[in-house]
Amino acid sequence: MFGKLITVVVVVMLIIAGFGCKKKSVPPAESNQPTAPKTEVKTQAEYNEMARKQITKDNMQAELDKVEKEVQQEMLR
Repeated sequence: MFGKLITVVVVVMLIIAGFGCKKKSVPPAESNQPTAPKTEVKTQAEYNEMARKQITKDNMQAELDKVEKEVQQEMLR
């Protein structure tokens, strides 16, 4: 009887140890490749220059109306 108990305990411990010792394979990270694509960030001066080129005295009211419409649509969401 005592021999069966020891055998069962040893078998259970071996099973637990067998499942607990498995290492999950993790692919190595490559250091020479970026993890996320780089995005170009514009400066305030670049935005100002872009606005000067796009907005003129002739289309100023149309551009203002366009921006106001976009703002109103965002407010309704």
